[in-house]
Amino acid sequence: MKKVGADWLRRTIEFLLVAAILLSAALLALQFMKFQGNGAARGSAQRERLRNILIVGKSDRRAYLEQVFLGAKSLARANDAAVDLYTGTSDTQELSTQALLNYASYLQADGIIAYIEGSDLNLEIPKNAQSRPIPMVTIGSYLPDLPQLSYIGANYSELGKITGREIIGLIGESGKAILLDSSGQNDANYSNLMAGLLGALSQHPEISIKTLQFERTTSFSREDNLRQQLASEEGLELIVSLTEQNTILAAQSVRDLNLSGKVKIIGFGDSDDCRSDFEKKIVTELISVKTQDIGRRAMSELFEYLENGYANSFVSAEVEVLKGGGE
Repeated sequence: MKKVGADWLRRTIEFLLVAAILLSAALLALQFMKFQGNGAARGSAQRERLRNILIVGKSDRRAYLEQVFLGAKSLARANDAAVDLYTGTSDTQELSTQALLNYASYLQADGIIAYIEGSDLNLEIPKNAQSRPIPMVTIGSYLPDLPQLSYIGANYSELGKITGREIIGLIGESGKAILLDSSGQNDANYSNLMAGLLGALSQHPEISIKTLQFERTTSFSREDNLRQQLASEEGLELIVSLTEQNTILAAQSVRDLNLSGKVKIIGFGDSDDCRSDFEKKIVTELISVKTQDIGRRAMSELFEYLENGYANSFVSAEVEVLKGGGE
């Protein structure tokens, strides 16, 4: 009898131990599921708090804006934000800057980084669902009457002076150069740049600068026009480009005519294509406003405003001059 009682007691204890273990496991599982549920809820809240920033500009500035986008994107996660680029590219129609801004209103963006053209007039700031203006940082041209939070850009007069000094450094005081111009009407940036450039060259009247006017849209006729000019210009030493598109065009034309090493190029731009032509020594010097830095600064200004209610009205972008290509 004593043995039977001892066995029963042992089995009872074992049963209770197993039951306790199973109960503990069940409680742990419930706690884990609750934790997961809370985590999912927090994730949903974070997604709800996610801010959407839209970068807009016309399609012919896309190469520039893609670099701005990369800079802005590098700060997106830290600011719990999503960043998109919209240029409204179309084979048949170029959207106006106002239409691009209206798209930001349609998407209910929390902030806008907008490339503004010098010819853009009477723009209206898009509004959100609460009929409040969407915070906007502008790049490109500065319009003093536009109610922007911040303008981020280069000092174009100083940029022109830099370009003029580089021209003198490459061709001396009596060389011959072609300047590729694709500015639009009423482009204040271009006017300031040219004023600075011509001021820098004013002490050297022997330098010959011929301006070749281009339409801003890309077409094969532009390439043909430039090749014909290069082939017919005797004693040409230098091509000066003031945009990324024209830098790429100049490099391609010099390659096509086997003029690499004979005709130098001062290029402008921060895109991968421009840097590639510089590294291949087709572009002699590359002047650029550090575009990705503009994207980062624009994001910082937007979130400074969204979180603290203020932003800097004007931020100067850094200018970089790369030398040594094309030699």
